[in-house]
Amino acid sequence: MSLFKKLIGSLGVVCLFGCSNQNDEQERLDLLKWINHNLSQISQHIEADIEKEKQGFFVHEGKTDYQSKGTIHYTLKGKTGKRLEVSERSLLTLDDIKNTEGYRQMETVANALNLTLSIEEKSVDGDEVESYEELDEYIDDIHRYFVITISGW
Repeated sequence: MSLFKKLIGSLGVVCLFGCSNQNDEQERLDLLKWINHNLSQISQHIEADIEKEKQGFFVHEGKTDYQSKGTIHYTLKGKTGKRLEVSERSLLTLDDIKNTEGYRQMETVANALNLTLSIEEKSVDGDEVESYEELDEYIDDIHRYFVITISGW
């Protein structure tokens, strides 16, 4: 009987890590609701951001010079203001984001201004090491984040 209990326990653990459940779908819907809100706010400021960027006053991450780059990267933020990082196991996809009303608003603004709009999923390494040979820790769930790029001026 203990073999049977171990087998049932093992299946429960496997399902815990491998099975999708209602909570995963609810998390995806909650994230989409927040992302839609975030994108709607960004879409309202695109024109003003472009004017600032043309003058060299738009704040680019990691850049300190005052020259126009001809592009703006919007990293999606969470409610805390930090970069929104999502587990690689999350059900959220790029297509989910592209199908939000907020992203469609951004597309409308970009098309009206004859600009290019794209979205990209990036991986968070977490170990802050450049070479795979020097990994200082093991990460079994690499998170990802999303960057929207608008360019063409």
